[in-house]
Amino acid sequence: MLKDMKYLMILSLLFVSPAWADENTQNKDTLINLSATSSITLPNDEVVVNYRMEATGSYAKALRKKVNGMSQLIHQQLKGAKGVKQTTLSRRMEMLWRYDKAKGRQVRDGWKLVQVEQIVSTHLDAVPDWVDSIEKAGAHLNNLGFRISDASMKATQNSLRLQAIQAFRHKASALGKALDATSFRIVRLQTSHRQPVYRMNRAMPEMAMMAKSANAPAPSLNAGEGKISVTVSGSIALPFKSYSIK
Repeated sequence: MLKDMKYLMILSLLFVSPAWADENTQNKDTLINLSATSSITLPNDEVVVNYRMEATGSYAKALRKKVNGMSQLIHQQLKGAKGVKQTTLSRRMEMLWRYDKAKGRQVRDGWKLVQVEQIVSTHLDAVPDWVDSIEKAGAHLNNLGFRISDASMKATQNSLRLQAIQAFRHKASALGKALDATSFRIVRLQTSHRQPVYRMNRAMPEMAMMAKSANAPAPSLNAGEGKISVTVSGSIALPFKSYSIK
């Protein structure tokens, strides 16, 4: 009986020892959390133009003809432009109402057809002429905004990620030297991206009036720039060291 109990105790120690050894090893490390960020400011190289075509009246067929005509004219004007992506975002027919005092209730007062479209392109030099053509075709400019294209964003983020990792290592080495460590281990490492915040510029009334004038010059626009940042954060482990108190 005693022999069997001794055998079980030895087996138990065999299973417990590795876990105890790992825990004991971890306790000999000094864990430090730190982060490093790499960023760059780039010129915006892509434009997003959002516009709408609308018509109101008593006959839905006439409204469809008018809106379709504006849409076809704009598409025709931009057909030869390279690198332009046009998308129809929405189209809706709304019923208009008015209050009839004689009847004492709301009555139908016609229809309103609205179609919203969007243009995305990296050919920024042509944007003023596009805006001019959209307004002169009878459409209304909802908003216009510049941004960094996905291709430029991805390429830049890959480069910034490597720079941030190098900065992380330099920080870890500096902390290690300050604590008299001869080496360090990276326990955890992760990256996060900070996207630029873009402000969509709504069309000003005076800008729309000028664009609709046959003799008005194309609007002057400034693409601006955006800031891209990549942050690397994680934990490093330094060999445990006891310091004497002087």
